[in-house]
Amino acid sequence: MAHEVSNNQTARAATAHKPFVPKNVEMREFTMGTVLLGLVMTIVLGAANAYLGLKAGQTIAATYPAAVISMAVLRLRRGTILQENLARTAGSIGESVAAGAIFTIPAFLIAGAWPSFEGPEAYWKSTVLMIIGSVLGVLFVSLVRRAMVEDRSLPFPESVAAGEIHKAGQRGAGAARHLFFNMINGAAIFLASSLNIFALSRDFFVRIGQLGSSRVRLGTAASSNALGTGGVTKFSVPDVSPA
Repeated sequence: MAHEVSNNQTARAATAHKPFVPKNVEMREFTMGTVLLGLVMTIVLGAANAYLGLKAGQTIAATYPAAVISMAVLRLRRGTILQENLARTAGSIGESVAAGAIFTIPAFLIAGAWPSFEGPEAYWKSTVLMIIGSVLGVLFVSLVRRAMVEDRSLPFPESVAAGEIHKAGQRGAGAARHLFFNMINGAAIFLASSLNIFALSRDFFVRIGQLGSSRVRLGTAASSNALGTGGVTKFSVPDVSPA
């Protein structure tokens, strides 16, 4: 029995969560510049996700672009990895708030719960709902955050993935080069489409006969009745988007 207990303790010690920054290391984390950077990313990424969600019906994870942006900006100011993590965490909140708004408020209008979404009353009502939902979300997530980050049985939690981005930046520019390359590539695609170098989307029309003039004869005899026919079918190719 003592041998089994010893083995269990050894296994737990081997799989115990070890923070990247040791507890005995003092490092800057909470600064006004870091908080302001996080708030700016919250607004920008939240607005981008709201637009994309209403257009495409789904949002993208803002955690990863927020991690890359915070890493690039704070690297110029000699920021620490804890500051990068704080700014990234704040910047990714806008995605959740935007998703909660664009997937629920239209449902209220469709269901008739809100007869109209015009005027300052609707704006303040939706703002209060998003604030309350954000506070409740933070309270609930804080209860399970440790399990989501430290549980090794999970395949690859989002917070762990974002943490690996920050660690890659600490190892040098070579480890994070592909992250910035993808951001530049996405911006180049959007710029090229804005300059009409290529189309983001294209529709192909296939005509079947001539609408209003084509005829189908019901029978082989010349006196058989003929019916007007014709139509148009449209095929759409997949859209090209930096998102």
